[in-house]
Amino acid sequence: MIGASWFETHHPKSSPMSPRSTAPHFTPKQGEYLAFIYAYTHVLGRPPAEADLQRHFGVSPPSVHQMVLTLERTGLIRRQPGVARSIEVLVAPELLPVLRRPDLK
Repeated sequence: MIGASWFETHHPKSSPMSPRSTAPHFTPKQGEYLAFIYAYTHVLGRPPAEADLQRHFGVSPPSVHQMVLTLERTGLIRRQPGVARSIEVLVAPELLPVLRRPDLK
């Protein structure tokens, strides 16, 4: 490149990211939680409480709470502080796994 700066030659302009490269990364278990939260919200018109997640997945309250914190920390969900049932899935529905009953795996 004639007349290009060192930065321009060593850091070419990046092309827009493809949708595939911007897809969120989550574990299979995280995907199950996201799919449940999305389906629950879509069907019942309000997000689930942590107790609903506990009943569905058959796990302890601390396990559910840690998963919610992990999903929030990784940017897969958003919550409003101090507001019950405020979980919002930030992943496009078409990227979520198919929701299955835990007892039919």
